[in-house]
Amino acid sequence: MSYEQMRSTLSSRLVDRLPAELLHDVLHELDAIANDYEVKRACTDLIVASADPEILKIYVASLIVENRSKGTVKGYHSELRHFFESVRKPYNLVTTNDIRLYLSWRQQTGNLQKSSTEHVRIIINAFFSWLVDEEYIDRNPARKIEPIRVDKKGREPIPSIELENIRLACQDLREKALIDFLFSSGCRVSECAALTLDDIDFRDRSVKIRHGKGDKFRITYFNAEAEASLRRYLDSRQHESKALFSSRRAPYGNVTSTSLEADVRKIRARVPNLSVEVVPHALRTTFATTAAGNGMPLQLLQQLMGHSNINTTMRYVKNSQAETMANHRKFVT
Repeated sequence: MSYEQMRSTLSSRLVDRLPAELLHDVLHELDAIANDYEVKRACTDLIVASADPEILKIYVASLIVENRSKGTVKGYHSELRHFFESVRKPYNLVTTNDIRLYLSWRQQTGNLQKSSTEHVRIIINAFFSWLVDEEYIDRNPARKIEPIRVDKKGREPIPSIELENIRLACQDLREKALIDFLFSSGCRVSECAALTLDDIDFRDRSVKIRHGKGDKFRITYFNAEAEASLRRYLDSRQHESKALFSSRRAPYGNVTSTSLEADVRKIRARVPNLSVEVVPHALRTTFATTAAGNGMPLQLLQQLMGHSNINTTMRYVKNSQAETMANHRKFVT
C-alpha cells in the first residue's frame, strides 16, 4: 500500500467522524510528518531468530517443508520459543515435571482458558514426538501428560425452533445472509471471512474454500434459502467490493473472523432463553448434525466439513445420534 492509498483510506474512514475542517488539519499534519518517513507494507514472513535453539530452527524448517500453514508455523515457533526461554534447559534434559510446571505457570500467569492450555500442551507434545521420531531423544517427556478436559462451546447443535428465532432476530439483509450462509455451507468463520465473490457460483450454489484449515482447498455448497438471502444482500450493497461479506465502512474489504463473531453475538443477544451457546461454530455444528441426521454419508460430510481425520466428523454424528435418541424418548414412551 502506497502512502497515497493509506492516506485515502484514512480519509474515507474519518470523513463521517470528524468535521471537515478538523479532518483537513489532521491530513495536513500527516503529510508533514510523512515527509520524513518511507511507508512500506509490513513484512509478515516467518523469521527464525538467531537466538533460537538450533533444534527449534530445524523443527520449524520441518514444519515448512511439510507445507504447514504460515499461521501454524508461527504459532508453534512462538510457543516453543517461549517454552525454552522459560524452562532454560536443553531439549534432551527436559522432564515431564518441567512441562507440567510450565503449563501450570502459563495457565495461572497468562489467565489462559483450559482450551488454550490444551493447545499449548498439544504443541509441546508434537515437538517432543518429532524429536523421538527423528531419533534426537529416546522418550517423549510430554507423553505422560493427559489431555486437558475442555468444555467445548458451540459444539451443541442449535434446535430448529431456536435457529428460526435467530433468523427472525436479524435486523438487516447482511445479518440474515450471514446466518443462512454459515448454517447451510458449514464453513468455518475464518473461511467465511476470507471469501470473495469469485469464490461463489450461484449456478450450482457452490463455494470454493481456497484457504481452509491447514491451507487446504475444498468445495462446499449452500442451500436455496441462503442463495436468496445472499442475492438480496449483494443487490442492496452500494459499493463494488469483491468481498462476500464486506466491512460496513469504506474501503469495504474483507472482514475478520472476530468481526463476524461479533455480528453473531449481536444477533444472539436479541433472542432470549437460548438453550445452547450460539457462536459461528454452533451454526457449523448444526449444519453437520442436520446433514448426518438426514442420512448424509460420513465420507461426504467429512469432505464438506474439510476434516482431515474422519474421527473429527464422527463427533458430529454422535451429536446427531444423541438428538435422535432424545426425540425418540420424547415421542415414544
